[in-house]
Amino acid sequence: MDEPVTRLDVAGTHNFREVAPGVLASGMLYRSDALHRLTREGRRQLDQLRIRQVIDLRSAFDRRIGGRDRLRGTGARRLSVPIDGAPRSFDPRTLTLQEVYETILTRHQDDLGRVIRTVAWADGPVLVHCTAGKDRTGLVVALILSALDIDREIILADYSATAANLSGEWTERMLRKVRRFRVPITDNLVEVLAGSPVVALSGAFDWLDREHGGALTYLQKAGVDDAVRDQLRKALIPGSV
Repeated sequence: MDEPVTRLDVAGTHNFREVAPGVLASGMLYRSDALHRLTREGRRQLDQLRIRQVIDLRSAFDRRIGGRDRLRGTGARRLSVPIDGAPRSFDPRTLTLQEVYETILTRHQDDLGRVIRTVAWADGPVLVHCTAGKDRTGLVVALILSALDIDREIILADYSATAANLSGEWTERMLRKVRRFRVPITDNLVEVLAGSPVVALSGAFDWLDREHGGALTYLQKAGVDDAVRDQLRKALIPGSV
């Protein structure tokens, strides 16, 4: 990656950043944790970034325990595409990111395609977010970058930058919420909540190779065809026409 993945200090967020800086066109695609804590200053900053489309990947449950995006005065439209990464039956003490990612990719292929098409055809800068800006957002971003034929190392580096942004205050707040549900805190659970190890996303790509013949075949089945990929290039790759 030509430039380091750097958190943008948008008030009320912890993991707000530009996607693949120095690779994608500057100021066109952002990713973040949830926006329900945006302050007045944070909303002003969103407006200054000219973000006009916000895509919220949180489930109804996430929004209920977190809160609605605070977008008043930003000029941004909000599109809700609820994605749930919890397997039908699981033990939170042993749940892994690999299980979460395989669940999302299996259950929400059409939803992921819809999000990527929305990014491709947006009329300005786009922000994609979920609760942490890590798993659902991470998969969306990884698939977008794959559709653009971006090097895998760049995709993994963009993904792995999340953990450092979430450490400290964000993670401690999430652990307090989990304890209210009397769920035991294990190393696995902490990783699912706040980790972004390269091996997890690499494992998701390996799964796509095994089950779908690769990310591009998976995307084709999700409605991200050559026309959508061409539009993504025009929107996100510098110098594309």
